[in-house]
Amino acid sequence: MSSSAGSTRQTTVAPRTSIVAVVIIGLASIAAAAVIGGGSLILAMLVGLVLGVVSTLTVLGGSDDARAAAEPTPEAHVDPVTGLPTHDKLIADLEGALAAGEERELTLYLFALDGFKDYNDAYGGACGDALLEWLARKLRDAVGSYGSAYRMRGGSFALLAVGSERFTSALCASAASALSESGDGFQIYCDVGKAAVPGEAPSPSAALELAARRASKHGSERHVKSGRRAPADAIEALRLVRSRRDVAALANGVARRLGVGEVEIEDIEAAIHLCDVGNVAVPRAVLGYPGKINGPEWQFILLHTLVGERLLAGPLGMESVARLVRHSHERFDGAGYPHGLAGEAIPLGSRIVFVCSAFGDMTSDRPHHAALEPADALAQLERGAGSQFDPKVVRAFCDELAGESEPTDEAHTAAPLAGG
Repeated sequence: MSSSAGSTRQTTVAPRTSIVAVVIIGLASIAAAAVIGGGSLILAMLVGLVLGVVSTLTVLGGSDDARAAAEPTPEAHVDPVTGLPTHDKLIADLEGALAAGEERELTLYLFALDGFKDYNDAYGGACGDALLEWLARKLRDAVGSYGSAYRMRGGSFALLAVGSERFTSALCASAASALSESGDGFQIYCDVGKAAVPGEAPSPSAALELAARRASKHGSERHVKSGRRAPADAIEALRLVRSRRDVAALANGVARRLGVGEVEIEDIEAAIHLCDVGNVAVPRAVLGYPGKINGPEWQFILLHTLVGERLLAGPLGMESVARLVRHSHERFDGAGYPHGLAGEAIPLGSRIVFVCSAFGDMTSDRPHHAALEPADALAQLERGAGSQFDPKVVRAFCDELAGESEPTDEAHTAAPLAGG
């Protein structure tokens, strides 16, 4: 109440200030014009009037701008990451319900995400935002029109529900399930606290404090803690990804055909095994989705090479491999990710990894397709040469798969003679 009264006083004071300012400026203008014009009173009054009008418009415009800046905009009540109403909107909704004398009891549930900070620290803020967006969508689907969901500050959400204890408890269980998530490199649990309004808490701040205290108690009493973490070394990372020994051997041969040095060949082989290590940050439901991935789920796919680079260059200490992994899903025509590089701008090692890993994926059973025969996978590589894949890498891969001998220097030099 005091804040609204204060804003009313500011609105009232602004016009009065404007009027006083106009009078002062007008008198000053008349006096100045009288001095400059040698005592011509009529001319001085006209000049003063014009300056007074201009001053009025300026002062009133400034007060309008100040009031507009002070008033909260609708966007301030919507979280830009999740699209859910914010903490401030929850406070406003609770205040409105209490002021209206809502007869039915309101129940506030607070959900604190255990494991989210570790996830955000390990995989980066962009990946953390993708996870929050994903969880928010699941929460909206779980709650539907039966309650109001909110994004709170940090890694927490809230639910405001009206109804019997049995009904709100069931809705809370559905919401808590939606906010729990796991992947190969993370586990998110949900600690829940509740407060009845106004039965247990007569104000929004008291309700939030009580719910937060109970959520914290729930977390301290939970025996199962978030156990999965980001891989700490290369051996652990290899245990989290699919074996690609056969594909790595092909990549080695392709790299040799293209004249790659021994040191980089080792990096390419490592990148073949670890190019999808960033998938440890992707929810299992996304990786196992049987259809085409789009919407919020696609954000995880776009980020997984950056997450892989972050892991490899950071805790695993494999900077040269990390660079190849970062660009391992760039397309030759520039339509890939994460940067849309094209042609020779993509490191050759990454282009080799892309072709060889694509062949490995196509010839393996995946959630969205059955394994292809090697001949069919090879045909797809050839169709994608020049658009998705580097044509010279595809040619070298076909030769390597067919077991053709590498051309010798003598063959290169003798070829023109044979044709002549």
